[in-house]
Amino acid sequence: MFGKKTEAPVASPVTPIISTQPEEKKNLSVETRSNTIIAKSSVFKGDIEMEGDIQIWGKVVGNIRVKGGAIRVMHAGKVEGELNAPEIIIDGHVDGTCCAETLDILEHGELRGISRCGSMSIRRGGLFVGQSEQVENKKKPDIERVVSIKENQADKAKAKNSA
Repeated sequence: MFGKKTEAPVASPVTPIISTQPEEKKNLSVETRSNTIIAKSSVFKGDIEMEGDIQIWGKVVGNIRVKGGAIRVMHAGKVEGELNAPEIIIDGHVDGTCCAETLDILEHGELRGISRCGSMSIRRGGLFVGQSEQVENKKKPDIERVVSIKENQADKAKAKNSA
């Protein structure tokens, strides 16, 4: 309290440290998918067509078509309409038709309607009431995509005459 006063030491200037090592370059070949979120308190009426993923926390009345992504109906989400995507994950309520390569109904999920998918899983606690139709995967092996071309007799005759 009544001691000798000392001056505060002078701080030395701070010099930034510059790294001479190159930063890691991000891999540009990895594609990033867009992610759309329907908020918990929102209601959307109408059809949705998009690329990328969509998470539904609110309510959607209409059809949802997704290319190259997934539809996720979250725990608080509700959808009335047709869902069409490569992957559908349901943890909320869906009334309608689900068309997908893979369909997963989680613990709190409920699907009332039609399921058209290549593979389907229902976890304990999940509910499915309706009709299920197994659909073959749309992707065909490369061997089946090759189509042989048969020559007509007229084409063979023309080829011989022109040679």
